[in-house]
Amino acid sequence: MSSAASIKQVKKQLRKQLKEKLKSISQESLTRQSHLIHQNLLAHPNFKDAQSIAVYMNMPDLEVQTMEIIKSCFTLGKNVYLPRCNYTQVPGRKLNYMSMIRMPTFQSVLDLTPQGKYQLLEPTQGEDVMDTGNLDLIIVPGVAFDRAKNRMGHGAGFYDEFITTYTSKHTTRPYLLALALDEQLTDHIPTEPHDWRLDSIVTSSSSSSL
Repeated sequence: MSSAASIKQVKKQLRKQLKEKLKSISQESLTRQSHLIHQNLLAHPNFKDAQSIAVYMNMPDLEVQTMEIIKSCFTLGKNVYLPRCNYTQVPGRKLNYMSMIRMPTFQSVLDLTPQGKYQLLEPTQGEDVMDTGNLDLIIVPGVAFDRAKNRMGHGAGFYDEFITTYTSKHTTRPYLLALALDEQLTDHIPTEPHDWRLDSIVTSSSSSSL
């Protein structure tokens, strides 16, 4: 087995283990940690300085809840972008790629309906920040994170490809910030050349880099 295939296998096993662990989190713990992470995020200097922010829509029970964070972004007058997964080929992008679409109001976020094969709440139209640039910060989701600020996603590669394409096109990289439940922190995540390292991770006990 090649080293690249070996890393993929290790990641696959680790992803499976972490997802099983995350299933055991109580709704009470998820809500409590999400609230504390939200408060710590509001105090993070890069979040405070960012004018345009990309945020993910959380899954029901496996990651930090983001709706209150999105609401705070609008309250603070920030430009808010949400992800949309695309499955049609366009030049210069991989077959499955992600757009970040600007949301005009918080109500427009509340009005979203499930889309695509994963039935995620996604925008269907709007300004794509890949076309316009000016994205200051991306709140990046993940299954697990380590203290070296490595991230393991769900395995589809949407975020790494988006960051690589955006950085190449606009010759600047947005600040990469993750929100981590205690159960998502692990000692070591193996990495591949295309994996982007985070700039900081906000947890329930810390608003600074781990």
